[in-house]
Amino acid sequence: MNKRDVITVTIDLKALGFRLVSSGRKYVRVNELAYELGISNITAGRILSKLTKLGFVEKWSNGIYRVTDYFIENDTLF
Repeated sequence: MNKRDVITVTIDLKALGFRLVSSGRKYVRVNELAYELGISNITAGRILSKLTKLGFVEKWSNGIYRVTDYFIENDTLF
């Protein structure tokens, strides 16, 4: 694979987290996020893991994350 076959994309995790929280969704599955963003399940899992550390989601079960309302309640996002 040469450098022309690779593209790097940056995702604003806080913006994505806020979008999930404000969407009213209760849960998000790894494969749903992967489909919505057009990425692999592995990459979507990594993103959800980072969103867990930021407090936007909590791991609920295998491949499923619960969307939190922490940032809306505490108004600490922006």
